[in-house]
Amino acid sequence: MPQPSAAPTQSEAVSTPTPTPVPVVSNIVMSGSQIASEDKSGQPVATVDFAQGTDAAVAFLTAALGTAPAQIPASDIVEPCNNITARYSWGGNALVLDVWEPAGFVVTMREPRFNDIALQSSGRFAVGDNAQAFFDALPPEQTYDDHNDATGPFVYDVVAASAPWDEDNPYGGVAFLQPSGLVGAIAAPDTVRAFYC
Repeated sequence: MPQPSAAPTQSEAVSTPTPTPVPVVSNIVMSGSQIASEDKSGQPVATVDFAQGTDAAVAFLTAALGTAPAQIPASDIVEPCNNITARYSWGGNALVLDVWEPAGFVVTMREPRFNDIALQSSGRFAVGDNAQAFFDALPPEQTYDDHNDATGPFVYDVVAASAPWDEDNPYGGVAFLQPSGLVGAIAAPDTVRAFYC
């Protein structure tokens, strides 16, 4: 005759695993070849290489920033210099991804933060930071000092000696240094032409 099974003892009780907390993104860091998200201690959370394409970059930024972008139709984009076919925008102009030919896409930061997340270059400066010392330490081929005042666009992270569209300028992460020494914008992947027609 079968015996009734005994109730499990306390030591035999099944435990429920504690879920691992999802890292909270505190920083978005852009180099000339990729974008990385970091937690508040500066540890990487995730990365996306620009070579992975527009869809991967948009998905990465949407996840890292915790919000979907506004999508601006090409017919509403006024850009005299570029053939922009789509624009994804987070926080107005805080962070914008423009799809254009022949570059593929370019990400531009125009604010230091969005959704309480810091937006920085891999040189560890943000829009509004003083980067004069960074600019001054660069070799002349990485700066475009068109007014002879130690300001203007510069390449902070060189990926290639020339752009994929046959422009003979260093290509990668670029920023614009205003006459005050403060950074006005950061863009990648591009050349110093990012700030000129």
